[in-house]
Amino acid sequence: MIWRVISVTFAVVAFAQAQTPQQLSLSEAVALALKQNPLLVAARQRVEAAKGKRVSAKALPNPSLAIVPFGTIADNPFLLEQTFELPSKRSFRVKASENEFAATLADYRAAELDVIFAVKVAYIDLQAALAIQRLTKEAVELASTLYDLAQKQYAIGAVPLVHVTRTEIERQRMEQELVQAQSEVAVKQVALSIALGQEPSTPVLPTDELSYQPLTVSLEELKELALKQRPEVLAAQLRLAAQRFAVNAAQAQWLPDFFVLMRFGESERSLSFTAPRLGIGITLPFFDFGRIKGEVQAAKAQAAEQEALLEQTKRVVLAEVETAVKKLTTARTIVERYQQSIIPAVEDLLKRVQAAYAEGGSTLLEIIDAQQTWRTVRKEFMKAIADYQKALATLERAVGGSISPSNVPLRSEKGGVTNGRSFHGGRS
Repeated sequence: MIWRVISVTFAVVAFAQAQTPQQLSLSEAVALALKQNPLLVAARQRVEAAKGKRVSAKALPNPSLAIVPFGTIADNPFLLEQTFELPSKRSFRVKASENEFAATLADYRAAELDVIFAVKVAYIDLQAALAIQRLTKEAVELASTLYDLAQKQYAIGAVPLVHVTRTEIERQRMEQELVQAQSEVAVKQVALSIALGQEPSTPVLPTDELSYQPLTVSLEELKELALKQRPEVLAAQLRLAAQRFAVNAAQAQWLPDFFVLMRFGESERSLSFTAPRLGIGITLPFFDFGRIKGEVQAAKAQAAEQEALLEQTKRVVLAEVETAVKKLTTARTIVERYQQSIIPAVEDLLKRVQAAYAEGGSTLLEIIDAQQTWRTVRKEFMKAIADYQKALATLERAVGGSISPSNVPLRSEKGGVTNGRSFHGGRS
């Protein structure tokens, strides 16, 4: 009986732990995703495959063994042959495989950046959804207070029934918005869980607050940095080098290979085992029936293709950086307009209406309208900050590394002081 009670207790505790939200900072979320995201698991397997091809490229050709069971070929029924390539052939093939392996490592870095970007976007979306949910909860509480106040004032004949009806409608609207906000939080939690590489049903909560830190960047410096550190550019460069070595390897097929032939076995005429006999041979690639010529032609075409792909990759990278900078600049302008003019104007409007109401110069309906405007602007402001942070994440992905913070104190979304962010090349 006691063991049953203990097992049930452990089951309840495990269930409670399973339902406890996983609280993560952005850096913790990124680290977790880099460990377990299935896309990176697949990318690591591609690296292992390239590693196997590199080992294969370094190996000698396999020997061959022929058996002649009826005493032909001078009564030596066993023929063992080993081919030896010229060093240049093997060298070109090994260099091509090493460059391809390095390109695969660059592909893995690109996959890491994709995962980091996906986690950042999902994390920011969840931050914004939670901020809007908190704002909506406050609006529900305020709408309920106004509804109760309207009922009391109506009971003493201070306001007409329309004020009660209007405040009740507003309270129901806010409750409905809260349901929608809670649903949006759940959707964003699922998106973040997927980006982290875990079960969608795992609840996740960010510990970092949604904040704004202005960033000033140099477009030309960012373009230069992106061409240096974007793994896609590096991978294209390495594959071009690998393909050029592949051209050399194909052309090296015109050089002959040497092989050693050993014959041994039992002679039918003497009914005794004969001593092994060694022979040395050479291939004759000069009499090519088109195979070598075709391989050289194909390798040259693939090298030209890879060269064009490298140029296209560079252009795409530069375009992505330029687009990301424009989006970041636009997002920053929008946030600062809210900070500098829209938010102060709305807050001043709300204070004036509240002060007038306290002196009997405005009605509950005017307060409701002012609060609706204030709430709408605050939601737009939070979404603008989220858009700015996602634009920053997009820029970091376009550059191929993180943009680290400086020590300039700037105002955050909550009005506190945070560290601003300035351009500095680096990796996430």
